[in-house]
Amino acid sequence: MVIKRFVHNLLSILIGVSIVLLCELIYSNPIVFAENVDRFWGVLTGQQHVPPNNTNAVGYVGLKFADDPSRLVYNVNVDDIHNITGVYLYEGNKKQNGTMILDLLEEAKELKNDDINIIKVTEHEIEGTLAVGGVTSDDLQGKLKGKSLSDLRKMIMEEQVYVSILTKAYPHGEIRGNEFIPIDRALPDISDFHWN
Repeated sequence: MVIKRFVHNLLSILIGVSIVLLCELIYSNPIVFAENVDRFWGVLTGQQHVPPNNTNAVGYVGLKFADDPSRLVYNVNVDDIHNITGVYLYEGNKKQNGTMILDLLEEAKELKNDDINIIKVTEHEIEGTLAVGGVTSDDLQGKLKGKSLSDLRKMIMEEQVYVSILTKAYPHGEIRGNEFIPIDRALPDISDFHWN
């Protein structure tokens, strides 16, 4: 059990470091900021919360817009967090708290493919994929109600949204992700390599 915890914590740290390194690469390479970027990643920590929380919980959120801007899919992954009561996408910047625009637990969908194991929200410690879902503009609330997913994408690019995971111990949010990093391609394709 101790080895499993160590491996999970090590993987969480490696994911965080990888995202930081990707951020460095992205910010040093302006080509990535092309208009057609459709994937975004964000790291969730207690330090990003307003005010900061002293928690060991970590996580990440991935957002992917469909080729037509009418659909968005997402996933939320966490480690070392307990008693989750909500997972929300809020309108607001990193220095303030804002209003909810999407309930990411409510929008979680049943998957056609059983390869992704989604953790059911319980009172036990949660590690792994917490929520996978898809939304359309009809699901938007608050400031974005009646607007398009293109408006949401623009807010993401302008760092005007964040994700917060609420728990019983932290009813105003335990971990939070204030920045979404645009990623043109998360991984290389098979066709990118010479296989001879």
